[in-house]
Amino acid sequence: MILRILLVTVLSGIFSINISAQLVNIEKSRKEAKPGFQGHIDLNLMLTQNTRQIFETGTSAHVQYHKNRHTVLVLNNISLMRVEGDNLINNGFQHLRYNYTLGNGFTTAEVFTQHQYNSIRLLQRRFLLGGGPRFKVLENENLGIYIAPLVMYEHELLNDENKSRTDKFKGDLYVSGTYALDKRINFSHTTYYQPDFARFSEYRISSETGFEMKFNDSFSFLVTYNLAYDSHPPQDIPKLFYTLRNGIKYSF
Repeated sequence: MILRILLVTVLSGIFSINISAQLVNIEKSRKEAKPGFQGHIDLNLMLTQNTRQIFETGTSAHVQYHKNRHTVLVLNNISLMRVEGDNLINNGFQHLRYNYTLGNGFTTAEVFTQHQYNSIRLLQRRFLLGGGPRFKVLENENLGIYIAPLVMYEHELLNDENKSRTDKFKGDLYVSGTYALDKRINFSHTTYYQPDFARFSEYRISSETGFEMKFNDSFSFLVTYNLAYDSHPPQDIPKLFYTLRNGIKYSF
């Protein structure tokens, strides 16, 4: 088990994954609350040679530890695209989240922190610190629905002409659902809404819909569609981003 955890940590520093949205979906990384360590790693590599040489590499690494009412989740996600030696995409985030289950399990207390950078969105760095309650609306063998009205502090530094810096208190509301068609196939969806408490006209919305088909207990095939909207992006950056991605996941 320790060797597997070390493998995830090492690979996450070597490889990387495509991230165009600014909101990070943590819900898809949650594991069933089994005692001890669990996790997974997603990898992709691509080399294209036509009029120019394009190299893209990516990883998403996740480790979760659960004991009694306590759960700790650690994520590391990095991406890199090089065209003839020049970096076009250099994105990543690191996320740490602690959950404590209250009472009969209907409510969970969450605390999280996150560091993120994204060259496409001119984001030099973003630091988040927040928390709040997460409620279980419905949960059975096939279906799970959850909602969380969280609050967070956001520090952001941009690579625009003015090197803009902002410090804000924002909402972090998300609704998440999972549906298992059978033991091998499941669907998931999460939508995040993050308004600025000082100006509610400024907000971000992100949604992710996923399909997973398991080959066995360790390997799965994934298809994921992401949609992200920023009401006030940096100058010359589009308000809307979307990606369609597929890949292989290794779980332990």
